[in-house]
Amino acid sequence: MTRMTPAIAALSGAGIGSVATILGVWVSQAFSGRRERAHRTWDRRAAAYEDILIAMAKLRGERKEATSTGQLRLARLANPDSEDGARLAAQANLYGSPELRKVQEAAFAALTKWLMALMAWRSYHDTYSSLPDTPPHRGTDALWDSVLEAGAEADKADLALTAQVRKEALGERPRRFWRGN
Repeated sequence: MTRMTPAIAALSGAGIGSVATILGVWVSQAFSGRRERAHRTWDRRAAAYEDILIAMAKLRGERKEATSTGQLRLARLANPDSEDGARLAAQANLYGSPELRKVQEAAFAALTKWLMALMAWRSYHDTYSSLPDTPPHRGTDALWDSVLEAGAEADKADLALTAQVRKEALGERPRRFWRGN
């Protein structure tokens, strides 16, 4: 039979309570840390989604302006190979689903096709010094018709990307632990 001194007996009794306290603190910190990481990731993802939506809105505005004037102002943003284009692609790759990445790639491909059509139209008319003051009407210039068609396809691709971003942003909010939401 083992004899316990009163000091050892007191430590043994306090030890069980201390272990329970330490375990409770550890569990609480683990859940808190997990929740904080989920919220930080969500904040980054939401910022990426906002950047993508802002860029798509600017590009649609740029295409609309280019269609009415024949001029391209935000070429830095409109170039998928630019720093801005690379940042948006990186955000989609880092935070987006495979569906988002697929739609984003289609939007950039449509944007590139539109840019190439606009540059071909401008290059042709610059070469022959026949660049009109205002863009022609549909059906009067085959190259301009290509610009309009490519612009319509790019708008569709941008709207598909916007819809996918909204779907993911509204469907992937971080859950609150213990509340089931």
